[in-house]
Amino acid sequence: MPAYQLIERAMLAPYRANGVEPYQNEIGILDLLRDLTDEDFPYPQFYELRVVGLEEVLYAARPDEAPLAMEIRRRLKAAASDFERRMVSVQVVFQEPLMHGDRLWAEYRGQRLPVGHIFGSPTLESDAQGNRFCRAHYALT
Repeated sequence: MPAYQLIERAMLAPYRANGVEPYQNEIGILDLLRDLTDEDFPYPQFYELRVVGLEEVLYAARPDEAPLAMEIRRRLKAAASDFERRMVSVQVVFQEPLMHGDRLWAEYRGQRLPVGHIFGSPTLESDAQGNRFCRAHYALT
């Protein structure tokens, strides 16, 4: 079942030997959110989408990063059934390591960013090559 794959850039090929292949179709988080406001869902069936720039957007919103994260969550949840119905795969790429605790967070430019406000607390997984990532269901439950 498709879900958000939250992954650090360092786990992707070519940055890591035997790394996870990055999805070919790259889009910035703001462009994704803009696309999701269209009446018609903009992505075809089985589309693979690599989302970048989430840390930059949250960092730029300081000190209001938490309300922005909650708004991003709301918009992504509203599109959940479309992502699932069309079996769209989404990688969310982070520049820095993801930190796991009570909630998921990312450190960017020395600041803790509330990624968990968007994706909750997904469990850390790894593939056969030791590449770490998290999966968050599109419904964000």
